Amino acid sequence: MTSIYSLWEFLIRDASFFGGPQIPMLSWLGSFGIVLFFLWHLMRLRWDVSSAQRPFDRLRPMLTALANERGDIDRERFTSRALVGFAPPADQAAPSSTRIDCDDLNTLEAAMQNEPMFRQPWAQFRKTLILQHVPWFVEPRIFSTRRADDIFTQDTLLSHRVNLAFYSQLPSLVTGIGLLLTFLALFIGLSKLHADGHEIVGIQGLINGLAGKFLTSIVGLIAANLFTLIEKPMVFRLMNAHHSFLGLIDKLFPRKTMEQMLEQLTPIPSEHGGSRQASGGELRERLGGMGTDSLAAPIAELASAVRSLTQWKQDEQAAVHRITAELPGVLRDEFTAPMKALNDSIHDLTVSLQDMHLHRAQETTAINDLMSRLSGRLAEQRLLSAITRPKGYRFWPKRSLVSTQRPTA
Repeated sequence: MTSIYSLWEFLIRDASFFGGPQIPMLSWLGSFGIVLFFLWHLMRLRWDVSSAQRPFDRLRPMLTALANERGDIDRERFTSRALVGFAPPADQAAPSSTRIDCDDLNTLEAAMQNEPMFRQPWAQFRKTLILQHVPWFVEPRIFSTRRADDIFTQDTLLSHRVNLAFYSQLPSLVTGIGLLLTFLALFIGLSKLHADGHEIVGIQGLINGLAGKFLTSIVGLIAANLFTLIEKPMVFRLMNAHHSFLGLIDKLFPRKTMEQMLEQLTPIPSEHGGSRQASGGELRERLGGMGTDSLAAPIAELASAVRSLTQWKQDEQAAVHRITAELPGVLRDEFTAPMKALNDSIHDLTVSLQDMHLHRAQETTAINDLMSRLSGRLAEQRLLSAITRPKGYRFWPKRSLVSTQRPTA
């Protein structure tokens, strides 16, 4: 108890450091604690953000180089080599790059496996990649059916490395701690005031350290503002690295939707005209018969599968309608006999209960008659015994006679 009182006296005692104002020790200790709390979480934020951003920085040069090379190849494919199978003009040199998407995928696979942060999301992203079906003389392309931000989300990559929700609320927490200590110091100062007659005692202690009681609020506000100024740019750089990573992944593996894949399977109708037919025949000859005719068999199989699926669906619906129509009659036929037996059992049970109730009423009446006759017979016996008893004779119980007998001398 004495140690607690001494500690309390130490906390409420006013002290001055470096020639400053008189400030309670509680405010000095609270301000020092707020500064330590601020510095500790600032170093943790810097460490967490740096460790989370480091994998993005290691992969960015490789992804940027692959994306730039992929862009150059795509521009060449859509300009100078728009028609697949035609030889380039004589005055145009053949492209020096023979880039293969599978090689890029293998390179990116090795880099992703070396980074623990991307290992699990990359395994899921690889399942969304599809290989384009092209003739044997054309290099296949790799496309993605999902966007990169659907797999490499912020929660998946950063939630278990940087607690962004906590750091965003830390300035409010620091400000609240400073205000709490300020109000506690004011409470201590006001607790010293008391009225002694017409005088107020203790006002000197409140006024002397009043300015210093706001020290914790000032330190808390300064720390909160500094943390906000430092935290927001760091988080912004981390988010920018994440968005740049997603953009490079989407650039390496363009997204192909279901509509685009169906559009490639749909044959393009040829226009009427001699020149168009001639050019079409020349192109078919150049390709060696490996044009849209190669899609005839897959389209026929797809149409057959669709017809089979449609017929199966119609048969299933017809069976369901037939069962629905026949179900009431089947239920009625199946449950008629059990329901009749159940009704008969209920009727027999009701009759048995009624007979039992009637029999019980008759037994009750007979018992009541027997009891009345027995009561009458007992009354007659008492009356007859009273008439035939000798005059002056009284009936005493044995216990009474024994108790009233006196002992002889």
